[in-house]
Amino acid sequence: MAAKWSVREAPPFIVAVTRYAISTVALFILLAWMTWGKRRHGHFPFPHGIGQWLNLFSLGLTGIFFYNVFFLTGIQWTTATNASLILAATPIQTAVLSSLWLKERIQPAQVAGFLLSFVGVVAVISKGSLEAVLHTSFNPGDVLMLGTSLSFAVFSVRGRTVLDDFSPLSATAYASLFGVLMFILLIVLDGLHLPEPPRFSLYGWLAILQLSLLSTVVGTVWWYEGVKKIGAGRSAMFFNLVTVFAILLAALLLGERLLWPQLLGAAFVIGGVYLGTVGGRPIPSCKVAKHDGIGTDP
Repeated sequence: MAAKWSVREAPPFIVAVTRYAISTVALFILLAWMTWGKRRHGHFPFPHGIGQWLNLFSLGLTGIFFYNVFFLTGIQWTTATNASLILAATPIQTAVLSSLWLKERIQPAQVAGFLLSFVGVVAVISKGSLEAVLHTSFNPGDVLMLGTSLSFAVFSVRGRTVLDDFSPLSATAYASLFGVLMFILLIVLDGLHLPEPPRFSLYGWLAILQLSLLSTVVGTVWWYEGVKKIGAGRSAMFFNLVTVFAILLAALLLGERLLWPQLLGAAFVIGGVYLGTVGGRPIPSCKVAKHDGIGTDP
């Protein structure tokens, strides 16, 4: 809802630049406070060597830049139903990439959880109408939404490797920095000229701040905390809970009516997440993590 409100007041890429500029500043202030605040004398997590720079750049490229470019472009060509169906496959993509890239074993309980959760998402977005699912038509925008899903999967899996050298907070801060720099470059190359700087209303700024501080600063850092502890594949199971929270918030804030197929679908999603995470074995770390003093295990 915050994204829909903000793009009403400015072009999507301008919204993205504003969002990630704010989140970058907030993340690095928080990172500095966690390093030096309250008489701490830690070392600021500065990347060393071209390898670490490229690793952090890859997070900004996939999870911030590509994810938003594919999503903001694709959503203009496809329907909300198609987008939700394609994004519901993100946990499966993440698990497959984790298995191939990180050698994380896919447990039978995870497979069952994926399937149950996917069925639940279909039930929620179709409101239990089989006809709506069967008559779904696909278009070129769906290819871009598939890119959105794949970008997030790579962001999660790649992040698991980066978290061996950086904390979730550090990784998110640098990803946001590289992401906003690439958006600025895109706007310059695209020749987007505005007659005047965008003037967000009070609600527009509240939407931007929600996206910056809650979705990026809090949400992404916590996401990487989960990836670090239980692995990218199992963490991805929680992705489909977005659909459940969306219908609940729509009912609470917008007064939309909840139908029993949606409630049943939400139960399927929650059951799938539980089965896929609790039912699977813990995923061991790829290697012993290095410490940058921020969010690492003592």
